[in-house]
Amino acid sequence: MLGLRGRLTAALLVVSALTLAVAAILLLAPLDRRLRTDALASLKQTVGAAAPGFRDIDRGDLRPGGDELERAARALRRRAGAEVDVVDGTGLVLTTPVLNPDERFPDVARAIREHRLIGSIDDTGGEQVAQVAVPFEVAGHDYALAVRKSLEDLGSAQEVVRHALLVAALIALGVALVVGVALAGRLAHRLKALRDTALRVAELGPVAEMRADDARDEVGDLTRAFATMQQRLLEQEQARRTFVATASHELRTPLASLRLMLDSASEELAVPRPDLDDARDQLSRAVSQTERLSKLARDLLDLSRLDAGVPPRTELVELVELSRSVLAEFEPRTADAGSPIDLVAPAPRWAVADPGSVAQIIRILVDNALRHSPPAAAVCVEVPADGDRPVVVVQDHGPGVSAEDAERIFERFERGTDAATVGFGLGLAIGRELARRMGGDLTVDPGAPGARFTLALTPAPAAID
Repeated sequence: MLGLRGRLTAALLVVSALTLAVAAILLLAPLDRRLRTDALASLKQTVGAAAPGFRDIDRGDLRPGGDELERAARALRRRAGAEVDVVDGTGLVLTTPVLNPDERFPDVARAIREHRLIGSIDDTGGEQVAQVAVPFEVAGHDYALAVRKSLEDLGSAQEVVRHALLVAALIALGVALVVGVALAGRLAHRLKALRDTALRVAELGPVAEMRADDARDEVGDLTRAFATMQQRLLEQEQARRTFVATASHELRTPLASLRLMLDSASEELAVPRPDLDDARDQLSRAVSQTERLSKLARDLLDLSRLDAGVPPRTELVELVELSRSVLAEFEPRTADAGSPIDLVAPAPRWAVADPGSVAQIIRILVDNALRHSPPAAAVCVEVPADGDRPVVVVQDHGPGVSAEDAERIFERFERGTDAATVGFGLGLAIGRELARRMGGDLTVDPGAPGARFTLALTPAPAAID
């Protein structure tokens, strides 16, 4: 069974052989006709040019064996390389050697009768002969030059061409074989390297080494596409490991705390005279840890949906009313903490987005602002009426975000550059991912007093505004 190299080489040889065969057919057949046509035309030209000289021969010398006639005939024989005879109007051959009656051709009588040059190619006894008859008149009497030339030399010329074509074909096939083996070997080697890399990736994972291929062809493109896929797999694998490690850590801490609090409350309630206030405190703290676990579970589910690539809805969303609805959810919390939320929205503003995703992002930003703002400090939510794009801005009076953390704050489970800073969690990462899935973005202004987050969305059609 032929491998890729053998099949490519065989295909190249077959194509080369077919090309040479077609070229030979197209070349040799027209060549034979062209050579015969050119030989006849050349003979016509030579005989036609010599005919006026025969008109100048004295009438008395136009007889069998005439000296002047014989000299003129011999001169034409040498010039044309053909048999030359002079025939009178009765069909009598005047020159020597005399043509055999069987060798005479009817074009002589026709040329005398029609008073014009007649030429043809005849195949006599398997031999092709060019024949030309030219009439001329002397002292009112009709005569004709009968010229016959063998075309055997044309066969020799064709044989030379065939031989040269055969040699050239053999050389071309040899070159095609060498080039085909070289190209097929190189292609097979590159494909084998790509296959070995795929097997290493299957065995070792995306960390396997990928051999570079800088060639600008289909195999090079395939190799680079495979390298891109491998890099994406490596990034996803690293993200998965980081996610699993960080998520397990984030889950382990509240679970351990929750277990300790419940064990402590259980032990306290098991004694004859339990300290109810301490048990209530332990249970309250356990409830807080449960809420933290619940939020973390919701964030993990949101991330799983984002990673699954579920497309968001696309519809018209009025941002002011949507913001007002989300802020109403925080009224019990703000009332207890004494941290008011101010909504600044001078006019309705429409956007094209997923209302559920927009509400979730605003909810994440407001929750983040309330957690980082000082007690009784106001949080401002603004929906400007102007600007090229509809935006929702959430401003708090907390410690703000440093320039070093301006991008890291949107990464999953990242921690700030300050050692005392707690992890950023998942909320902002989910918010930015949701915003970009809707064609918008979520950014933060670093260095400003407090944290200022801006949610930019796709503008609605002008008719809505």
